[in-house]
Amino acid sequence: MIPYIKMNKKIDILIIILNIFFFTYYSIQLLVFTDEFALANLGFFNHAIAGLSEIIGIIFITFVISLILVLFRNIEKQLPFFICILIFQLASSINFWRYVLTDSPGETDINIISNNAIIFSIITIFTIILVIKNFKKI
Repeated sequence: MIPYIKMNKKIDILIIILNIFFFTYYSIQLLVFTDEFALANLGFFNHAIAGLSEIIGIIFITFVISLILVLFRNIEKQLPFFICILIFQLASSINFWRYVLTDSPGETDINIISNNAIIFSIITIFTIILVIKNFKKI
């Protein structure tokens, strides 16, 4: 049985808004500053990297739009959507921490990867809280 975390709806709204800001920040970085983002975070740039960055930015924008709709509609019956977000955030966090723990940043700086690992881990924890709190009956 999943433990129950007692919170009010204001906390749910805050966590959703944090996710909106999180995904908006990264989508802007990936879509508007593709070249600079790739150079700063990956250490190099080519058209394949740019294309993948833009696709991930588009995915993040769809998350933002969907989260905004959830704010206006309701969080009920949204478990599959939040599980998708949670899995993405968790997998990204694990991937970033893998680079940090093995000290193999590749072409970029380990501090940038560490910062991304921390940011993704924090937002993942918030999303876990949101999922546990709202979908405990399932």
